[in-house]
Amino acid sequence: MPAIRILDPSVVGKIRAGEVVERPASVVKELLENALDARSTLIAIHTASHPERLIRVQDDGVGMSREDALLALRRHATSKIESADDLARVRSLGFRGEALASVAEVARFTLTTRSADEITGTQVEALGGAIIQVSGVGRAVGTTVLVEDLFFNTPARLRFLKSREAEIRFLTRVVWSYALAYPRIHWKFSVEGREDTDLPEARDLSERWHVLYGRGSSDGGEATLEHEAAGIHVTGILGAPEQARASRDHQTFAVNGRIVSSPTLGAAVRQGYGNLIAGDRYPLALVLVEIDPELVDVNVHPTKREVRFRDEARLFRMVRGAAEIAMRRYVPVGIALPESPGAERPAGSAAAYAPGPARESAVEGEGALMLALYAPPGADEAAVRDRDQGDLRESLSEPEIPIWQLHERYLLAPIRGGLVVVDQHAAHERILYEEARASLFGGAGSSQALLFPRVVDLTPPELDALLMLEPHLKRLGYDVSLFGERQVAVRGVPALVPENAAIDSLKAVLASVDTLGERGEAPEEHIAKSFACHAAVRTGQILNPVERRALFDRLFATSLPHGDPHGRATYVRVTMEELDRRFGRR
Repeated sequence: MPAIRILDPSVVGKIRAGEVVERPASVVKELLENALDARSTLIAIHTASHPERLIRVQDDGVGMSREDALLALRRHATSKIESADDLARVRSLGFRGEALASVAEVARFTLTTRSADEITGTQVEALGGAIIQVSGVGRAVGTTVLVEDLFFNTPARLRFLKSREAEIRFLTRVVWSYALAYPRIHWKFSVEGREDTDLPEARDLSERWHVLYGRGSSDGGEATLEHEAAGIHVTGILGAPEQARASRDHQTFAVNGRIVSSPTLGAAVRQGYGNLIAGDRYPLALVLVEIDPELVDVNVHPTKREVRFRDEARLFRMVRGAAEIAMRRYVPVGIALPESPGAERPAGSAAAYAPGPARESAVEGEGALMLALYAPPGADEAAVRDRDQGDLRESLSEPEIPIWQLHERYLLAPIRGGLVVVDQHAAHERILYEEARASLFGGAGSSQALLFPRVVDLTPPELDALLMLEPHLKRLGYDVSLFGERQVAVRGVPALVPENAAIDSLKAVLASVDTLGERGEAPEEHIAKSFACHAAVRTGQILNPVERRALFDRLFATSLPHGDPHGRATYVRVTMEELDRRFGRR
């Protein structure tokens, strides 16, 4: 073993710089935070097409005196804290006193600044961490930092940079994150030969959000996040479910103004969307958390990118709850289907049920489907007939608001201010999924006995799955018993599902047992999704007017009508403004 020795200060500086400065985007992050701490109202960022060659950040903040400018390039020199106790009360974005020193250690560095108390400004030039020139300059109050030839003295770090396009993406993401979180600041951002963005001060988060992401849903709005409890204030913007992306790159989280990477906040927002979006998609999100500094530790990571919360579980519940409330805006209230005279509706439900004669005629033709769409769970047949009298039959046959079927796939209906288009399969899947969950988690569902038992052949794995899932299937409404060595007799199926669809769904549930629990979900959840997917009305199936009306009513009586269990949209809204634009009327 070689003898232990003290490293040269220049080597130590490069090691420390490597903890803070990972790439050009790291430089921009540190310089932006310094500009924000300086109470700037205008921040301008410019980079070369290869950002490691040149980065310039200019602000109109309070600036520095000559003495402070020289101290700023020394390690652990800061105006933000004085003692260890201050670490528990950090309000500023910077506090370590390492950013400028670390950047200067691995680049050609020029700092130009002036405070309001100084007549002239100060320019400090450094090369590889060593100050090579200090001079007076004329300039307005504020600070400009010029970083050139980043990593010129650490070629190994330079070789590990990604392509210029990738580095520009990383850098742009940092700039836009702060531009979103600080709408009251005038931002300018330019990339040589590629981008030139000017963002004047915005009134609020939504105005700045629209610049980057446009208007979320088809009705021209995004969801606003707002919640306060136990000294924690959560605000922000959540994108419409249809705007969800394939990665987390478009999620911005800030804690006391500091942009951070937080799996906790990301998971809370994702759960707040429920199954409005697919499991492999991530919502657009801007979440700003204001919290007592004593309840969060920002001294965790050299780049201040990560924080640790004293009560992470409470914050998780708050953000998830706020996101769930925000998502209610995507449950439409504009589906103004008419009430039928004399019709009774279950408390808290928008469901409408078919009258007796209509149901009887349906049984003769498309009876199984009618039962699936209309029969209320556990309802007594005689009670339904007694309740549905008179004008109700005529109202459902010729509803005031028409619902059309397009290519046996979509249902269209006029709503206030536009049109709604429903995917009939996805909508019915959502309905059956919620009913199946209610049976599996809350108690046994109703079953309809078959006039003649159906004998079904099963493979050995399917038979093993049946024995394992038998209690769940019974709660769902199936009555199944062994009939032979590899056969079962199905004597009853869930009351709301046609016989053939119920048998197909049973086999699908048994076939999917190999993936049971793969995503950590409960067996009941897995069974409900598989059952609903295969029992729902199919594309290409013709629905009569009464069936279309019932599908609408029951869909919008569910807790989350916006998406099916897999996160696909069940409906889309088209506004009159959008139609007018398409026809050139505005």
